[in-house]
Parts: sequence; C-alpha cells; structure tokens
Amino acid sequence: MIKTITITITLAFSLVCEVTLQAQKNNNWPQPAGPNGNWAVKTDGKVPTEFSVTTGKNILWIAELPEGGQSGITIWDDTIFLSVMSPIYEVKEGQPIKGANILALCLDAKNGQIIWERELKGSAQSEYMYGFSDSSTPGPVTDGKHVWFYNASGNLSCFDFKGNRIWERTWNPVEELDGVHFPFNKQFEPFLTGDLVINMETHWKKNGKRVYGWNYLYGIDKETGEQRWISEDGLTHYNTPVMSKTVKGRSAALIGRGGHHDVPETPVGYSLIDLENGNRIWKYDTDEGLALYNATWNEDYAVWYTEKECVAHLVDSKTGKLQRKVSLTANADVRIYDAAQGSYSLQKNVDLQKDLGINVFPAWFTNIIVDDRLYFLCFKSGNYRNNIGPDYTIARADLKSGKVEYLQVPVQVTYKDGTKSYIWNQELTTETINSRGLDVSNDKRSRRDGWHWNFNGNPIVVNGKVYFTTMLGVVYCIDTTTDIFDESALISLNDLGPRGKTWSVNTPSYANGKLYHRTLKHLICIGEE
Repeated sequence: MIKTITITITLAFSLVCEVTLQAQKNNNWPQPAGPNGNWAVKTDGKVPTEFSVTTGKNILWIAELPEGGQSGITIWDDTIFLSVMSPIYEVKEGQPIKGANILALCLDAKNGQIIWERELKGSAQSEYMYGFSDSSTPGPVTDGKHVWFYNASGNLSCFDFKGNRIWERTWNPVEELDGVHFPFNKQFEPFLTGDLVINMETHWKKNGKRVYGWNYLYGIDKETGEQRWISEDGLTHYNTPVMSKTVKGRSAALIGRGGHHDVPETPVGYSLIDLENGNRIWKYDTDEGLALYNATWNEDYAVWYTEKECVAHLVDSKTGKLQRKVSLTANADVRIYDAAQGSYSLQKNVDLQKDLGINVFPAWFTNIIVDDRLYFLCFKSGNYRNNIGPDYTIARADLKSGKVEYLQVPVQVTYKDGTKSYIWNQELTTETINSRGLDVSNDKRSRRDGWHWNFNGNPIVVNGKVYFTTMLGVVYCIDTTTDIFDESALISLNDLGPRGKTWSVNTPSYANGKLYHRTLKHLICIGEE
C-alpha cells in the first residue's frame, strides 16, 4: 500500500555517513553528484578517456530509452536508475509538446535492459527536451536498499529495488507569483545525507515561518517521507546546491539566490545550511552575479559566480565573509586554434576586456573546482550577448594565484572513411528526435551546440580528469594536472552519436570502471574493451 505524505514538522536527527562510505567502498554512484556530493571521485579502477558511439570505440553497450530526459544516472552495483519524460507517441503540428509526468526506470547495468518502470505524476507542465531543464531533470538517489525518484513537477517517491512504491510525497512547484510567470527552470539536484533525502519545494503557507511562494530545502525522512525541517533561508529554482563538510566536520549544503525572470528569493547571494537541522550557518549577500551555477565550496572557501562583472568571489566557508575577488579577464593567457596554420596561437598576459573587448560569461552549470583551480566553459557571442568569449573555449582559473587561461577546443568531432577530424570555430545545430522518430521539442533554442544560452549537463571529475558535455552530444576529457593549460590538456574529444543527430544536456556518471552517459535516445555504457 502506498503511503501518501502530508507536510508536517518533526524532530531533528543525527547524521549518519554509512551510505556515503559504502558507496565509495563499492565504487557506486549513488546520487547525481556522486558519492562525495561534489561531482568528483578518486578511484583505483580503470577510467575510460576516449570513446565514440559513432565508431563503437570503447562502447560496451547502448540501450534505447523510451523517451528523452535529463536526469543524472545513479548506479548501485549492477543496477542503474534514471528518469525520462513520459513517452510521446504522436506530435500534432502547432500543438505544444508539454507534460508533467515522468517515468522512473530501473535498468540492468550489465546490458541496459529495463527491469521495471514506474510513473511519477506531477502538477506543473514542462516542455519536452527544453534546453533549460524539464520535469525529469533531478536525478534519483539511493542507499543500496531504496531509491528515491524526483519529478521536478512536484513528486518525490520512494521505491524498493523491486519497484514497490513505499511512499509518495507531492507539492505544487511555483509557476506564477504576484503576477510574475516563471519558465520551467529547475536545476536543483537532490542528495542523500544520513537519514534524510533533500528536496527543493515551494512554501505555500502564510504562517510567517517562511516566505510564501519561495523555494526552500526540505529535509525529508527517507523511511517515511515526513518533513523533518525546512531550511532557514530560501534558494532560487535555478540554483544547484552542493553538499560538503565544514571544517568542523558537519554536513552542510550551499544554496544560492538570484536569477533571471524576477525570481523572488532574496537577498542575492549564498547561504550555508546545516543539514542536521536546516539552520543557517552563515549568509553572504552581494550585488553582483546570479545563482545559475553549481554552488561549489569546500572547508576553506565558497566560490560565487558572475555573468557580467567578470569576477569570481572567494568567500570564507567558515564565516561567509568575502576574502577577495578573482578577475576572469586580467592577466589571461588565450590559446586560439589557427585553422590556416593547423596549430594554436598564444596571446599571453592580456587583459581580455581592455585589449580584446571581451567579457567572460561562465556557461551556466559548467563550473567545477579541482585542486584550487576553477574550470568552466565560456559562453560565446550570440543572440543574447555579443561581447562575450573567447569563443569555444574552456577556462582554467587558479584561485590562489589569480592566473586565468583559456583554451579553444573543437566544436565537433567527425569521422569519414575511418579518419577522425575536428570542426573548429563554427556554430552548429542538432536535432531533438526521439527513439520513435518524433521531434519532441518546440523550442529552437534546444537545438543549439551548447555554447550559447542553454543549460549543459554538469561536469564530473574522475581521478583529475574533467568530463564536459555539450548539447551536440560531444564530451571533452580534460587533464587537470598539466602545468600549462594548452592543447596537451585536451586528452580527447568524444561523441555520444553522429553529428547533428545527437542531443544531450546530461551529466555522466562513473562506477566500477565504467562511464555511463545518455542522450535523448540512448543510455550508453563506456569502458575499455
């Protein structure tokens, strides 16, 4: 019998770390952000760095998905969990392609076959294959006994590994508030901590304890679905909170406020939330930047990101006080590929703003920190901003020295007669065709190449290697250990399918010596053959 949970407040609890430790020991990936909650992992297992779905190189299997989706891929031993939008079997011309329901899938990690599927119904409709998230965006989390699936349209359900639904919790996501309509941009990624699963929900009570219509973190008892606490501060639905530990060893989550389309939560900036009770540890207010990034932090500092000011804020993670700002434009080394010469040219120690007239706009949700170095993709000039760049570059900023380096990379990899080649500095498009041959997206912005004004999948780091994915289904493998951020840092450029026929805004996962990735059509297992 399914237990439907209403929203109530219960007592606080003691955190338990057994699930994280077991996940690390077993080499599992128990939640979208991995076993450590920071999208990074170190392992003794093999790590595939070069692959191609087009040629079949290092592809162990490919499984067709019943519909497209955007969730992370969760792995526990030989079991995979992910979600897709509810399948569409007919598209009528001129009619919107929207839905509020998703399918929770359990698959066999040995071959990708679906073991069971369950529907999670929601209340707020999202566009299918929307380049800025959809109902299926939040990934599932597991502790090895149960799995919790999230529908961003308002459903959190707990299942056992056999597919029996243990409990179900529903809420109404904010779609309109005080006459302001919000697009479906839900970038919250859930995580599991001790006895809690964490969710983002809209507060619809005018009781003075929280602000009506704002989004908050909710600590949910994983066994019962009952609410334990609501975070003291709110967060925008654009923000991706990140879980880590304070210098005192307490589990906490960094949440952000501020975003486009007049999101209501204020003040703009960060809050560090104690995951034992939802209380605020500190709050950082700023008049620069927005919270459309992964809220990266460690026991020393948190990094706040800006879209126009071309700086990153380093905030003391013990106090919430600003330490300093790191310029993303001054003292930069820029390596641009010269197609005529077939080699890179270097502009060293330039000021991008003063010397080249370029501002740096870190691409949303592509930010990740490895050993005090910040990596991100750069949005290129386009319809929305024409003074940004450098075009088609990956950035590396040393947060200690302030040195910033930009490396231009190919836009696409192609194959002809067995020969691999690259396309450079050329704007491309792709298609949003599902496994049944139907175009399941109304929005033209969802067919871009991932380098201007869309949400790509979050990067992950495995043994110092960063994997970035763009909407074209192109995966860059970057070496973070090079002294100089030049072409030697680009380990490989890989594809999840043929040029112009592949679509992905997804994040890969790593488990048991294999990478798992997905496109609109397929789930893909990658490993050394």
